[in-house]
Amino acid sequence: MKIQDFTRIIPKQGHEEWPNKLGQMIALFYQAEYQTVKKKLRTAAIIHVNSNNLQTFLEKVNKDQLVFTFIRKTALFNGFSSLVKPVKEGEPFIWIGCLTRTYKEGEKFKEADLKNDHRTVGQMLGYPDCCIDYFISTFPIDPCPIWVNLEGEIKGYPECNGMLRYFGPIITAHLSCSPTCQATREIGKTWFKVMQEIDKDLANEIYNLLTGPITWNSYHGVIQIETPYFVGLNSGLFILKKPRIIKWQGVKEISNKKTSLKLKKPKVKKRVNKKFTFFSKHQ
Repeated sequence: MKIQDFTRIIPKQGHEEWPNKLGQMIALFYQAEYQTVKKKLRTAAIIHVNSNNLQTFLEKVNKDQLVFTFIRKTALFNGFSSLVKPVKEGEPFIWIGCLTRTYKEGEKFKEADLKNDHRTVGQMLGYPDCCIDYFISTFPIDPCPIWVNLEGEIKGYPECNGMLRYFGPIITAHLSCSPTCQATREIGKTWFKVMQEIDKDLANEIYNLLTGPITWNSYHGVIQIETPYFVGLNSGLFILKKPRIIKWQGVKEISNKKTSLKLKKPKVKKRVNKKFTFFSKHQ
């Protein structure tokens, strides 16, 4: 069975502005990713650049004395994707590359990426070792590893919340190894300050959204994510036999009381055979 790729946003009544707002949140995160390299907070960032915007982007990179290393092309897509899709002749496409401060760093990153050396790639991207280990062990099993062993009611830090990455609102670029990963939280605090420097009000709105209630439901190749303001739909990469539901509530501090978690490794009916790359979004 072939799963069609799609992303849909359905605003709830009275919140019709959210599709546009999510676009603004995506743009804010793109700027923050760029700034984390420029500010020397990490060595590299994966950047996806629309071919129509390439010249403008490269002019900015040169002006900031940074380096963009081309890695591969992929066809245009909506939302989040880890898939590399064939480019049709004459149509716009996306350049996937890495942003660094030196040519040597860019070539090192490209070499690691082409070798599927996820550890070197993750380290250059500034990701915590625990989350790199989680990605390496989980990605071959489930290319969208949002806490694959967790179900039910979950509490965690907004910095660790990647449940809305398909639609834009995130604080950190990597998939956290757990909802309460302290290393991710510390990185997220730094990234959040960068986002606030760009647009404080919008950054705070992202933080509040990721702290609020969110329901994740993955079933039959479709992921449905509900927030107080919109429902998002995205294609999954597996046909799960039973729904995997996460009911999220973000918190600023975790008490010593046990959080209600249902540990369960989801069973997979069929794996989709496609080519994947280290994840990010596109400009």
